[in-house]
Amino acid sequence: MRKSIFEIENRLDIEKEFEKLIKVLFEEDTIYYNSCDMSFFEFLNEYVFNLWEYRDTFTDLDDYLEHIGITSRIINKCDVLTKEIFLNFLELLINLLLVIEEKIGIKNVYFRNIKTKNIISHNVPIILEKMNYELYSEENTMRIRKRDADVDSILDLVPEEISYLLLSYNDIRNNNIESKKTLLKKIDLYIDTNKSKYKKIGKELLDSIETIVNKMGINHQSKEPSFNNLSDYELSEWYDKCFKMMIHLIRTEDIIKIKKERNELISSSSRGDIND
Repeated sequence: MRKSIFEIENRLDIEKEFEKLIKVLFEEDTIYYNSCDMSFFEFLNEYVFNLWEYRDTFTDLDDYLEHIGITSRIINKCDVLTKEIFLNFLELLINLLLVIEEKIGIKNVYFRNIKTKNIISHNVPIILEKMNYELYSEENTMRIRKRDADVDSILDLVPEEISYLLLSYNDIRNNNIESKKTLLKKIDLYIDTNKSKYKKIGKELLDSIETIVNKMGINHQSKEPSFNNLSDYELSEWYDKCFKMMIHLIRTEDIIKIKKERNELISSSSRGDIND
């Protein structure tokens, strides 16, 4: 049976999506502002970028792009575009759009075509969804993090500050050894505060978490060769596994509660059958 146009999958190719964005940004005379015709990129560079309070000491958009990995070699397809660099690029575009909306006003900018006007606001959220990432707001900025159903499932089971740590682990800014180590250390402190409870509901799981935390450089670094000689890549993999186990341990308490409720329901139903 024929699929409708709404069912045909658009498989994501980040290089093609990057090329689309670059093409629109550099298309000449697509924006009229301050009595001048210019490209979207020229507008961002001349009138938007220096209004952005998070630009650090950079005063030129080209320099900032290079800072986040977007070099002329990547734009000209001489180097490989990685997922991390592409996400950095998308995060920058979304935040510059926020500057336009809050400090200039979209209605004060004349876009000569809808394609240019909508390219960021329409395309970026769809691209992120296809990549299994999402946008979220933090301190007057827009950030990108990985969507994780496992994390979402336990947010209501922990205090707000722990929810923040769990969500932060998947933020693209924290995709490095030191950030992961810091976040896992804080989550482990929460688990350790409730250690007796978690020991009852998942002793083996808790032991596995403690092996990583106490032997792989989060709380302590073991001198044993099997732990001390791990590469950064291997450590990162183990930290991600530790994070998954922490989520599972926290969720186990809720699962036990649900099982208990189910057993009580079955028991109640059986008594009802006997009484009948």
